[in-house]
Amino acid sequence: MAKALLAVDLQNDFYEEGALAVPDASQINDKVNQLLESDQYKVIVGSQDWHPDSHLSFASNHNQEPFTEYSDQQGLGPVLWPDHCVQQSDGAKFNPEIKTVNFDYILRKGTDKKVDSYSAFQDNDGTELGLAGLLKSLKIEEIDIVGLAFDVCVKYTAQDSAKNGFKTNVILEATKAVNPDDVEQVKSDLKNIGVNFK
Repeated sequence: MAKALLAVDLQNDFYEEGALAVPDASQINDKVNQLLESDQYKVIVGSQDWHPDSHLSFASNHNQEPFTEYSDQQGLGPVLWPDHCVQQSDGAKFNPEIKTVNFDYILRKGTDKKVDSYSAFQDNDGTELGLAGLLKSLKIEEIDIVGLAFDVCVKYTAQDSAKNGFKTNVILEATKAVNPDDVEQVKSDLKNIGVNFK
């Protein structure tokens, strides 16, 4: 069974010193690199948040505080975020410890200022980003997912992976959550749609 590895948003702004820090994010790097250097994957894809500074998911563009509740049905919300992963910024760069030389493809998401992209498969308004088609063209049947953050972009990427018919695994040692208190609920929700944990 041909396998792919999806490395979700391993960018500076999601690490401990970043604008949208995930607690203990750097603890996953050794496991991520071990997987990146393994020979079990036919293809490795790294996703990258790549927002214009005018992105409407940023609280600053609404004169609001970060994490203010917000939803517009068109692909933004449920909260407004701190400015993060702005195109060409240091925060948008991949963490320097990650062995990105092993990425076969880099998928940039969140480039439309009016729509956010939690999943590597589609924008929040349902617009496909082309990842499912790429992986199906390569005859991929199983996907391992790692990266940041477990309760946001990893969660939505795993949901869409399962929805697209791939056998989907989240490698728990290689992901961390923005809100660690939410981990068990997210795990339960993903298990209910057939996602596996390793």
